[in-house]
Amino acid sequence: MQAFLRFFVDRHLLINVLAGAMIVLGLQSASNLMREFLPSVSVPLFWITATLPGASARDVETKVTIPIEDALEEVEGIDELTTIVSDNTSFTTVELYSDYTPAQIEEGEADIRAAINDITDFPDEMEDEPVLRQFNPARSTVIEVSLTGPTEPMIDTAEYLEDRLEQLNLIASAKRVGLPDPEVRILVDPVRAREHGITLADVINTVQRRNVSSTGGMLESAADRRQVVMWSRFADPTEVGDTILRFDPDGGALRIRDIARIESSREDTGLLAHTDAQRSVTLLIQKRETADIIDAVEMVRDAIANAPIPESINLKLVNDESVIVRNRLDLILNNGLIGAVLVALVLFAFVRPQPALWILVGIPIVFLGAVAFFGQLGMTLNMMSLTGFVIVLGMVVDDAVVVSERIIFKQSQGLSPRHAAVEGVFEMVPPVTAAALTTMLAFIPLIALGGEPGKIVWQIPAVVVIVLFFSLLESFCILPAHLSTIKAKTRLDKRRFMQVLENGYRRALTWSLHHRLWIVLIAMAAFFTIMIVIRPLVPFILFPQDDADRLFIKITTPAGTPLEQTEGITADLERQIMRISQGDLDAVMARVGHQSTGSLDKTFGDADNEALIIIQFRRFGREHTNAQWMELLPQQLQVPQDVKLVYQSEYFGPPTDQPVTVHVLSNDNEVRRGVAFEIENYLLNTPGLIEVEIDERPGTPQLELNLNYEKLALRGLDAQTVGITLAAAFYGVEASEHRDLDDTTELRVQFDPAARMNLDALLETPVRSLTGELVRLRDVVEPMETPSITRIYHRDGFRSSTIRASFSEASGLTALAFAQQLEKELFPRFKGIPDLFVINGGEAVKTHEITGEIGTAALLAVIGIGVVIWLMLGSFLEALFVMLVIPFAVAGVFLTFFLHGKPLSMFAMMGAVGLAGVVVNASIVMVDSIHRRVKESAADEAHADATEQITDAVVERLRPILVTALTTLGGVLPTAYGIGGYDPIISIISLAIGWGLALSTLVTLFLVPSLYSLARDVRQRTSRLSGREIDVERL
Repeated sequence: MQAFLRFFVDRHLLINVLAGAMIVLGLQSASNLMREFLPSVSVPLFWITATLPGASARDVETKVTIPIEDALEEVEGIDELTTIVSDNTSFTTVELYSDYTPAQIEEGEADIRAAINDITDFPDEMEDEPVLRQFNPARSTVIEVSLTGPTEPMIDTAEYLEDRLEQLNLIASAKRVGLPDPEVRILVDPVRAREHGITLADVINTVQRRNVSSTGGMLESAADRRQVVMWSRFADPTEVGDTILRFDPDGGALRIRDIARIESSREDTGLLAHTDAQRSVTLLIQKRETADIIDAVEMVRDAIANAPIPESINLKLVNDESVIVRNRLDLILNNGLIGAVLVALVLFAFVRPQPALWILVGIPIVFLGAVAFFGQLGMTLNMMSLTGFVIVLGMVVDDAVVVSERIIFKQSQGLSPRHAAVEGVFEMVPPVTAAALTTMLAFIPLIALGGEPGKIVWQIPAVVVIVLFFSLLESFCILPAHLSTIKAKTRLDKRRFMQVLENGYRRALTWSLHHRLWIVLIAMAAFFTIMIVIRPLVPFILFPQDDADRLFIKITTPAGTPLEQTEGITADLERQIMRISQGDLDAVMARVGHQSTGSLDKTFGDADNEALIIIQFRRFGREHTNAQWMELLPQQLQVPQDVKLVYQSEYFGPPTDQPVTVHVLSNDNEVRRGVAFEIENYLLNTPGLIEVEIDERPGTPQLELNLNYEKLALRGLDAQTVGITLAAAFYGVEASEHRDLDDTTELRVQFDPAARMNLDALLETPVRSLTGELVRLRDVVEPMETPSITRIYHRDGFRSSTIRASFSEASGLTALAFAQQLEKELFPRFKGIPDLFVINGGEAVKTHEITGEIGTAALLAVIGIGVVIWLMLGSFLEALFVMLVIPFAVAGVFLTFFLHGKPLSMFAMMGAVGLAGVVVNASIVMVDSIHRRVKESAADEAHADATEQITDAVVERLRPILVTALTTLGGVLPTAYGIGGYDPIISIISLAIGWGLALSTLVTLFLVPSLYSLARDVRQRTSRLSGREIDVERL
């Protein structure tokens, strides 16, 4: 080993070349790495969207949803299957097992796609095949372009920008919301149609047979070859009015325009988009998966700045996600620089200038060496990877401090710089390797956390492990060569203030060792007080929500409210919000026609009496948080009496549901709804709960036409023919289409709006029988008005109802604790009901999964750390002393968050687990020093004072312990308190590590020596009673 170390110490040029190569490779890798907010992950979550235009929710369920769910029963690996069925649309969410690898997810996607493609019984009126999409955070919307102004210029500008932006090489798509596809409506006058004996089916068939083209083949002769083509397509879609329905030799041609009005319009999607209380068209811009988000958004902004935007059009850019990325990167870099300065100050304060300088030089070498491997490991520059650098900033010098101090000590004994470097590093290889390994073992299990959260945060522990590995290489290979260049006459003794500090610590430690029993009892009392009294008072949340900058307001007007009236109510609320929250506001947007917070790119509405307001607050410099606005807005908004509002904050983190989410599963509608309403009442009467809502709500009243099958058979009709006529009369039927290079225009046949306003006009609609006779609907149907629901929900094959709620800011409630309360107090009421399942969901389930996985990771980390320490020290008792600082560090984390008034989160728990590997390092150094000193004194002086020997050994290691602790604190505390900018994720994990380390350092300096001394007392008394001498080797 010494020959290996001497090889590097003797070759300064080689060392400098290696260091330079690591820096160059790191810089090159950093310049090519993609920047993003959160890491791109492969999430086992898929969406299947199927549309059946004009169909009711029950009709969609029967014809579309059930066939899809039946087909998916054959797919392996599905963990959860849910469907939302509404008018026109079936939206199915397929969640595979969370621990699936990317290869398994890809295989699962292929199986899902194959299952859907094998469905053969979809209805004929279903125009498009179901669309399968995978949830991909890397393809999420990075910026929104909102246009308001006069209709025609707004449409032209939106279409121009859509084409222009999709041509950019970093942009995947620009999806329009609020601008349906063009269509030509053939609005049939039922009275005139009846006068001429024309039915809607006649018009549909005529259009379909007129708008056709065909290729007959090749006409060949000896001289030439010509292709035979028949072209009967409309040159202009409005030409459909000239189509001949019937030709009567006496009356001439009966054309479509004789019984219908031709109108150029846009598809009726039941959805309107608003921006700042005005109708708008919004382009949702998605970047390519491998594109840098900052570069992509800058490209979009440049393209828009150079686009010819009419003066009458107001263009607004909102929800710019690159701002978050840029800010977070700057914030981490600022806090990192402040931490680096503090680390440097600590080093120069405790270590002489030349060694301190060489230690600092190693930081960029180690960091850039780690960055050089990011590309090979699939890592990017994101908030998680940079958080890892902030955490490890102070740790990275720990190895170098211990190695350099030993080298300096060897020089003080008279060895030459070269020999001192070799001897010093050789002696420190075992303890430094063990210390680094314990820290790595603490973070390695966190890399393997499962589920979507684990896939997002794995880069934090990965960066720590990689950097610590390079830190070991730098400390053993590069640093000794640099320190060997220090001249022998250079002053390397301790600074005077360090000597004063050691003298003061010696007196305090001597007093502690003389009162060791009391020290141990007081420490244990403090520990149990924190864990028993304070720990239950610290709430737990999965992901901190301080960063949420979007607030959703779900608007529900009375069932049957027309879309235009719902729009008016929404616009009025938008204007009030703009006035009330103008200081914090960036933009107010709305979707009139649906309330899907997770599907803002939807192009079809769900219900005319629903709307969703999206409040985009300023991301920085706000006066109020989302939680505060959720309490302020209800007090100030003027809302019509029969309109219901539900406030919901944007959730920051992996996809999940509300803090309180209860699913009620049963195919018995009355039982399910009764239980759901009982749970809703329970939640409404629980203090601290707000925004309680149940998803199964009354919908637009339905007019059900009950068929008289005897009359149908008598008149030569069937249910399918009547159904097609009804669909055509009201929603309309797409009879054909007109295609050109710019657009595809649908040709829709339906009744004139004036004829769709009363029941009598509907019942007079003629239907042609098999014999050619015209039969009125009233002769074969019996109308009956029935209630309906807005949506039908399925979960794992059952119809379901879901009740959701949030917590008020001052409630003190947490998702997991409240879920346990429900299982204990409420759920037992429903156990006796057959075929009924009541289960918790949402954030509580995710929290339970994550806490369990982090608990497993913590257990593995502690076992691994314990084994390494035991093997290194060769004594179980000494390993136990070292490990004792871990529970005190965890207690310090609980105390810290309690005193700061902050809840624990997944990131705080990760910090606590990683802390376990950090805090033992100082104890390893201390216990090893005590053991060696006591062993030496026992050999040299039979009656040596053991307390004095322990004191000397501990004081000797005071400087490296303080330096390593203070450098780590200096690296994380600026981030913990946001000195260079606050981030709720990075600051939380830094706070846990910083103050946990501070408390554990006190434990290391006073409690561990006291325990060692107390254990020695017990062993001495035991040995005296048995007549044997104490064996220091066994301590």
